[in-house]
Amino acid sequence: MWVKSEYAGPLAVVSTWLCALLPWSVTLFREELEPGVDVFAVWIRFLPGRLLYLFGVGFGNESPYRWVWEVPGFVATRGETLAGYVWLVGTAVFAVAFVVSLLYYARESWVESWPVDPVRLLGGLLVLAGLVLAAAVVILWRFQGGIVVPVGVLFLLGFGAVLLQVDRA
Repeated sequence: MWVKSEYAGPLAVVSTWLCALLPWSVTLFREELEPGVDVFAVWIRFLPGRLLYLFGVGFGNESPYRWVWEVPGFVATRGETLAGYVWLVGTAVFAVAFVVSLLYYARESWVESWPVDPVRLLGGLLVLAGLVLAAAVVILWRFQGGIVVPVGVLFLLGFGAVLLQVDRA
């Protein structure tokens, strides 16, 4: 048992909020365009959107940030487009978890009266979001260059697993 029963509710809320703040993946990319000219890029993917940083390159009037629903139409390959759609599904699942966590925080006694245990519900939603986003990471590993690090995916799966195993008796 990882956590005492009386702390399970606050842990469920705080872990959901922490997962909302963490990037679910970070991609590091380096390519030599010609001898002596390197491009180094970092994609930081948060649940609501993606931040692209190209070292030494300006964006002009373009924004380096894209909302999650903009990403599938903005990326270069079919694989990245597919990963964008999978990411959109994972974000939708997480949005449900986030709303449940807000309700749990604001109206704890009402949420505790639901027929399903809110701690296990949040745990299941975090695991589901983590699995969907893990599928997006696998697609990115296959179709995008660079190194993809699934930072937030590991937290989603870890916190979700802990919440599913809490003894609520």
